[in-house]
Amino acid sequence: MRKYAFLIGFLLIVLLAGCGENQPGGGPAAPEKEPGMTGYVMAKDNGRILVVDPVSQDFSSTGGVNEFYDAIWFSNTPETIMEGDKVKVWFDAVAESYPGQSEAIQIEVVPAPRPDGADLDESEAIRKALHSGEITTSWPTVLKSIEYNKETDTWEVSIRETIEEPVDTIRIQIKDE
Repeated sequence: MRKYAFLIGFLLIVLLAGCGENQPGGGPAAPEKEPGMTGYVMAKDNGRILVVDPVSQDFSSTGGVNEFYDAIWFSNTPETIMEGDKVKVWFDAVAESYPGQSEAIQIEVVPAPRPDGADLDESEAIRKALHSGEITTSWPTVLKSIEYNKETDTWEVSIRETIEEPVDTIRIQIKDE
């Protein structure tokens, strides 16, 4: 009887081990329901995209900065993703640098809103601001705000240029054309 109990226990362990997270065929695990990061594509370089979360975290209580923005370079991204796009990214490990580095498992572009009367959508206005020549830093930039003014037919894009003190936020006017 003891042999059968051992055999049944062994078979249960083997069965449970086969119910791991990998998909059939040895592929990567399916992404979790929630993305690991949501943010804007602020740069593209050599097949990678830099995604920056516009929501800051406050680390001042532990001696850190009071406005920290997650920024990660992602590889394994579709060529169709453009600067200015808002994206949701699923990923695993991140290299501990700033910005971080990771490989995207799944990426989803969030549809950009186009206000009534506007010719550009939000992502096109951000892209124009990023290429306006008014940004002077090589640090990861952060989209602070974007607003369309129907009366003047312009977009106002506010971008934080630096991650260190002093903070420098610039406002770029983009004609809606």
